[in-house]
Amino acid sequence: MTTNNDAAGFWSYTHRDDEIEDGRIRRLAVKIANEFEAITAEELHVFLDKTDIKWGDEWRNRIDSALTGSTFFMPIITPRFFRSEECRREVLTFSGHATSLGLEELLLPILYIDVPGIKKEDTADDVMALISRRQYEDWTQLRLEDENSPKYRQAVHRLAVRLVEILERTAEIEPPPVTLAEDPESEEEPGMLEMMADAESALPRWSETMTEFAKTVGVIGEAVKETVAEMARSDARGAGFAGRLRATHQLAEQIKSPVEKLSELGEQYSTELVKIDPGVLGIIRQVESEGPESSETEQAKEFFKVIREFAQSGRRNMQAYQDFSDTLQGLAGLSKSMRPLMGKMRGAAQQVLDGQAVIDEWERRIDEVTS
Repeated sequence: MTTNNDAAGFWSYTHRDDEIEDGRIRRLAVKIANEFEAITAEELHVFLDKTDIKWGDEWRNRIDSALTGSTFFMPIITPRFFRSEECRREVLTFSGHATSLGLEELLLPILYIDVPGIKKEDTADDVMALISRRQYEDWTQLRLEDENSPKYRQAVHRLAVRLVEILERTAEIEPPPVTLAEDPESEEEPGMLEMMADAESALPRWSETMTEFAKTVGVIGEAVKETVAEMARSDARGAGFAGRLRATHQLAEQIKSPVEKLSELGEQYSTELVKIDPGVLGIIRQVESEGPESSETEQAKEFFKVIREFAQSGRRNMQAYQDFSDTLQGLAGLSKSMRPLMGKMRGAAQQVLDGQAVIDEWERRIDEVTS
């Protein structure tokens, strides 16, 4: 295992994308690491295979030890990347920790294949929004170049130089303090108590959002069941595909309003969680550094208890949301009138899953700090 002072790069990509590219994604990681070593005479440890236990061990080790300003996370962005729950979870996890430490630059995306919406500032996809706010490397044209061409090699060199420059800047960054704010009139950043209060007051709102989400999913589910039954009756009457198409159009009209509500709830839930994520991680880090006897630790214990209960409650609902998400794929093929609605429902379900990934990371770190 490497030490946390050694430079390391974690590559996040889908294996299918690498297969389609005939291994070029993995080779790019190696080329960048080699160029980094040529420039600095120091090794850049590259972690590529998430099925390798070393990837997970090093990932947790570096996340839990505050990243140290020497750990890059480099997601390889493609349309398929945003469909991978694992890839999405890694972006959210790393981004929260890096932002809480003032080390946002360590998240360095590579836009490998153009993704519709990636350059929109108002995208509803929380992971896509995180990526779009970063100064990502655009590799969409370079991926078509010969790997040994001067243009490709120069681009690899520029990216390696950028890594070196980022390391030099982040080496001087001190983690932002998370402290008690004594003066309520102070214009300084919110302290630990303020952030705990903000998060604690938001929990009932998040729970209410999830309750509304579940109710709306139920409304849509009942409408789908009725449509399936209507199709069976239509088939019995010999109405054929025309009857099925009519039932599908009626379903699309019937669920249009609930789907819009579902989309709004999902966006509201995940956006707020991602926004408060660095603050909660900062609180956990502060408790870890202060030790178990600190008065702030005592104040945080009740907060941690509420977080755990919320995480457990969310997990109880996850299977229902996952099942709902899985059933949408078959419905999309019924009629073109259903496709936009299916896209919105899939997006909303994914945002709930993203939100749970953020909360699960809070619980994991709380368990480590308080065990």
